[in-house]
Amino acid sequence: MALHSSSVDASIQVSQPSVRPEKFLLFAVGKLNLALPIALVVKILPHSPVHGSGLSSTGLVNLENRSVTMVDLYRRFFGVSQPPTASTKQYFILTKNRSGEEFCLLVNNAPTLLDVLPQQIRQLPDSYRQNDTLQSASHVMLVEEQSEKLTVFLLDPDLLL
Repeated sequence: MALHSSSVDASIQVSQPSVRPEKFLLFAVGKLNLALPIALVVKILPHSPVHGSGLSSTGLVNLENRSVTMVDLYRRFFGVSQPPTASTKQYFILTKNRSGEEFCLLVNNAPTLLDVLPQQIRQLPDSYRQNDTLQSASHVMLVEEQSEKLTVFLLDPDLLL
């Protein structure tokens, strides 16, 4: 199996055994547990109005002194808008791809910081990536969070835009 070079690969070291954990930002989209390497996260911002046609999973958001592309992950992965709930507070995760373009991901609920040992991270098989809606995930992590075992898909920002 050929290894793919990506911004995620550059920010994690999966092939070298280590006891030093790496930091990831963990968040849920529907029933999926997703993560980004903390090195690729610029900041977490409160939700603000999204502009655009509403016909795709992307929009435009005015953040501070610039406009950036917004990706609605729920709509991208499931093909429908996320059903609103009264207890949900939405956030933007401002991240960047390998070329340095900043964009944000729309998520419900505040993300959390997660320490993961490199041996808990595995590359997803190409066949899975090509046949599942999670084509933008590069690796999978098996972690325990609050005494619950989770399968967490590691997103590759280069594959989200």
